[in-house]
Amino acid sequence: MRKLSVAGYGFFERLGPEQSLRLVRSAGFDAIDYPLYDEGKRLFFDLGGGRTNLSFAKEMRALAEDLGIVVGQTHAPFGYREDDGSTKDGVLDVYKRAAEATAALGAKHMVVHPIKFENCRFDFRREECFQLNLELFSRLRPFLEEVGVTALLENMFITEKKDGFTRLLPTIYSTGAELARAKDALGDNFGVCLDSGHAFITKENIPETVRTIGSRLLALHLHDNTGDRDDHLPPYFGKMPLDALVAALKETGYQGNLNFEVRFTAVPQTELLTAMRYVHDVGVSFRHNLDGESL
Repeated sequence: MRKLSVAGYGFFERLGPEQSLRLVRSAGFDAIDYPLYDEGKRLFFDLGGGRTNLSFAKEMRALAEDLGIVVGQTHAPFGYREDDGSTKDGVLDVYKRAAEATAALGAKHMVVHPIKFENCRFDFRREECFQLNLELFSRLRPFLEEVGVTALLENMFITEKKDGFTRLLPTIYSTGAELARAKDALGDNFGVCLDSGHAFITKENIPETVRTIGSRLLALHLHDNTGDRDDHLPPYFGKMPLDALVAALKETGYQGNLNFEVRFTAVPQTELLTAMRYVHDVGVSFRHNLDGESL
């Protein structure tokens, strides 16, 4: 049976890794999407509380196993831009470190974002940005093979601020076709993670995006929004066609976990369990629709 998973988004920094794992289990999930960064310092590798020693990752794996959950996937540090001083060598080093931690945590999948250009929006400089990331990830590939980890390319948007307004626009990896092209060029040790919220923001036809990605789709970031902001709302709190998404996953034979990337930042600590149980119960319904499992 596929696992129900939740990302440590909005509670991991407040509770710490150990208490977060216990909360995830109490809410009924059997897997976690483990963040390899601190929410306030997304560019830097961090296993939680400033820890970077891989022995701590192994401790967290052991604790998860004791609780009856697994680290289903991790999320590498992100937010790199070609024009803000980020270098391919520097990003490569961070991704290597994150891949080592992913393996130590017992996970096979690590979600990665591309380096973006500030003005890479719609089709402007799109191919240039694509080729820069192809070179970066090609250099990462031998290391991924060595540690036994698959890097999952996530669909993206870019923020444009102009005349007092903020818009979220398509950029590199926004479309299913571009993600499929990148994965096929990179070959083994790469796959795709579909972020439902990002796809809705960039006005993609989400079921068609799922069909285009096809068997390359190995993981999900499921969350909702109203189409204007990357709110990471619980399912059915926005306007996303979630039922159509689940139907497309079933049609294409998606075999991965159902992982939710809801932002729990504003939820009081006393109410975290209640909020997470709602998300879990929606996941049970999604799994029933996909696999026919009893509710």
